[in-house]
Amino acid sequence: MGRTVCNPWQDAKWKTEYLQAMYASISPDAFYDDILGHIEDKPDFCLCAVHSEARKGSRMRRYDGAEEMLQDASARRDAYIYPAAYYHSYALEDLLQSTACLYIDLDHVDAKQLRELCEEDFFGHCPTYLVNSGNGMHLVYVLTEPVQTYNWAKKLLKRIHRALLTVFRQHHFDADLKTGISHAYRIVGSLTKLGQVCRAYWVGGCMTIEALARSVGVTWARPQKPVYPGVKSVRASYAPHAKRSFYAYLVEKIAERTQEGHRYTSLFALVCVGYKCGMTLEAISEDVLHLADVLALSPREARHALEACDAEKAKTVCAATLENWLGWSFDRKTKRNGRTREEHLAKVAENRTEANRKRVWACLKEAPMATISELARKLSITRKTAAKYFHEWIDKLMERVQEQMAAVKEELAEAVATPSDEGLAAPESFIAYIPAPRGERCSVRFGLAWENDAGAGRTGRKDGKGEVTEMMMEMVLCGNSS
Repeated sequence: MGRTVCNPWQDAKWKTEYLQAMYASISPDAFYDDILGHIEDKPDFCLCAVHSEARKGSRMRRYDGAEEMLQDASARRDAYIYPAAYYHSYALEDLLQSTACLYIDLDHVDAKQLRELCEEDFFGHCPTYLVNSGNGMHLVYVLTEPVQTYNWAKKLLKRIHRALLTVFRQHHFDADLKTGISHAYRIVGSLTKLGQVCRAYWVGGCMTIEALARSVGVTWARPQKPVYPGVKSVRASYAPHAKRSFYAYLVEKIAERTQEGHRYTSLFALVCVGYKCGMTLEAISEDVLHLADVLALSPREARHALEACDAEKAKTVCAATLENWLGWSFDRKTKRNGRTREEHLAKVAENRTEANRKRVWACLKEAPMATISELARKLSITRKTAAKYFHEWIDKLMERVQEQMAAVKEELAEAVATPSDEGLAAPESFIAYIPAPRGERCSVRFGLAWENDAGAGRTGRKDGKGEVTEMMMEMVLCGNSS
């Protein structure tokens, strides 16, 4: 038998009366001071709230404190908050930095189920606060100390959260498994969908994360790296990986570019680069003493730079640190030959286009009667690409035919103007008639058009399939012979 559905207003009233009789009501200020106090104490973090019915682009709100947030949310039915700290105040699970509580969201909890939940002492998982969110209930487990959500900690928090949801689902509560550790919940003190005030009630005390994990069978411990017997842990040694040419470049530029305030650190940077290049101490000392003389430093400071640099640590120094010591930036050559990213991408696309064009045209020279589909299969390219360069090939042929026809007209005009004894013989390049390919009736005209059997006019491209006709090739061959 299904559960009897009563008036939601009456059910909400019964739930409120029962909670007020069982537990002490907590003000929104005290509630958020307990679960969000660690965020408000940090100047670089904000409270992330969202107004779901606000206009697009204005839904996410960030607050420095809970007081301003509660003022904005007091008369709203669409106010939710992410009860955790996020890097740069972007509410994404990947940017989750720390949390001091764990929320369990139970949907569609009526007064009868609420009474059962409380009388069963939450099935052995008593929360710190119970929030009446209107249609459902929020169980808030507050931790004694905020948890820094490293990657390993996130994985354990997800296991704890899912285990708690599973416990309540086993007792026929609608616990949504889709909600994760980074989720927005209705703000305490705002309005529910029915227009009632969302209230929080104190149920139990805070707990450590270890105790909460232990209650659901999870061990809260950072995973250790596996230790294999008989294998000693040896620190990896850094082999020289810089080029000797870079060391020579640095010797030259230090003498040219070093300014006051960077003379000693420049020598120190040179010693580090020397160790990176695998050079001997004697060779480095010679260059350091020479540069000390150029930079007007005492030999004592030069020797100190040599002695202060640790050979092993020097091999791990990055380029940014070296530039900071030098006081200037290295001359870096881009892999794009000085072009910007946009220019480089345009050049790459142009080269790819030219390569495809050459491949298609070379294939058409070998097989003039090939169709677009055959070109695409033979060259392993798309039919669209094959069609593009096929039609370019046809256009080039048409241009050559037009040039040939113009030359024929000029030769005919000259022959008419100056008749000879041999008569008005047509030049060899003139084409009066070419047989129609593949059963079509074609006649060559100066307009370069042909007709099919139905009499419909067609352009120089024979059909959508892009077949190179024998007529076109015959005209080109005749043009080449003149």
